[in-house]
Amino acid sequence: MILTENRHWGWRLRLGIVKYDKALSLQRMLVKMRREGMARDTIIFVEHPSVVTVGKNDNPENYKDLGIDPVPIERGGDVTYHGPGQLVVYFVFNLARRGRDMRLFMDQLQSGIINALDRIGIQARKDNEHTGVWVKNKKIASIGIAVKHWISFHGAAINLNTDIKEFRKINPCGLDAKVMTSAKKILGKKISMDGFIDNLK
Repeated sequence: MILTENRHWGWRLRLGIVKYDKALSLQRMLVKMRREGMARDTIIFVEHPSVVTVGKNDNPENYKDLGIDPVPIERGGDVTYHGPGQLVVYFVFNLARRGRDMRLFMDQLQSGIINALDRIGIQARKDNEHTGVWVKNKKIASIGIAVKHWISFHGAAINLNTDIKEFRKINPCGLDAKVMTSAKKILGKKISMDGFIDNLK
């Protein structure tokens, strides 16, 4: 684990590869601590072993070919995949101290990812119809947030070196799996996970 501190963003935790359930337990603990004033705003950077999760917009039709039940969680959105090569970023923030503006918060998350992708040579964009971050007509990052007592958790999944074939058993976020892409697929080379984290401002 690597812990750093930033005057604006608070704590930044780099945890490496962590099982999904352990990362979720950590987030829930930090939500409680943040609400009680025992922790600062915290960003967690992890990779997960392969797992499929589903949020509040659960539509079983979107994972009928999966063969197993996805992990149900409290974030927004539908079904998605996490796995090796994908940078998952969780935001445990006190939004009451940030204007209680969910739209602004989501916009800031998308803009931060877009700027980081730009620094490695990928021009990305927001989409008026779908959340997440897009490169032309392909989706490179998904975003799903939960808020409890104005403390946010969950966050963004950025496909850096992700094996895109892993999305084929689901309709990620209700979309055709063919829409998903990765930075490695676009640039034709492996992306440094640590380097990309340093680019996220």
